[in-house]
Amino acid sequence: MKFKLSEYAQTAEIVGAFAIVLSLIFVGFQLNDNAKATRSATANATVASMSSWYIATGQSEQASALFLNATENPDALTREQWFQYVINLHGLMLNYQNSYFLVEEGTLDLEIRDSLTAGIAAVKDQPGFGRYWQQRKATFFLEFQNYVDEILASDQVNSTGLYKDVVTEEENN
Repeated sequence: MKFKLSEYAQTAEIVGAFAIVLSLIFVGFQLNDNAKATRSATANATVASMSSWYIATGQSEQASALFLNATENPDALTREQWFQYVINLHGLMLNYQNSYFLVEEGTLDLEIRDSLTAGIAAVKDQPGFGRYWQQRKATFFLEFQNYVDEILASDQVNSTGLYKDVVTEEENN
């Protein structure tokens, strides 16, 4: 039995359609893997950026002391010290804003952002942070401003818990 050219064409179309379906399934798996890899890389980069800020501040006795003093008692600072605090804190807040928008676009997990922005809740009642936020709030995107304002108005972690151990140690010395 001989095949006609049209029968070969139909067979080729069926095989081609099957190959397309298989390749679409493969592409779907690849996209899923790529999305996971992108989310993972985004989470890693976000946490690394925040960690770098904390490590740099924590490793410098001067930066740590300035940050603590500025957060607790901004009136005791010189103009230059306040400026240094504002610039330092602004770098951190830009990281927070970035994590906020990465969650909004779906490339960063909500839990990671919330764990990072717990740092805002930790200082929300401190006078230095309040002054900073009033001075620099307008430099952030409106959605992020609203997000931070919600944290500030919430019952999240009270800042006295963050500094209690530091103050208690100093008072004991």
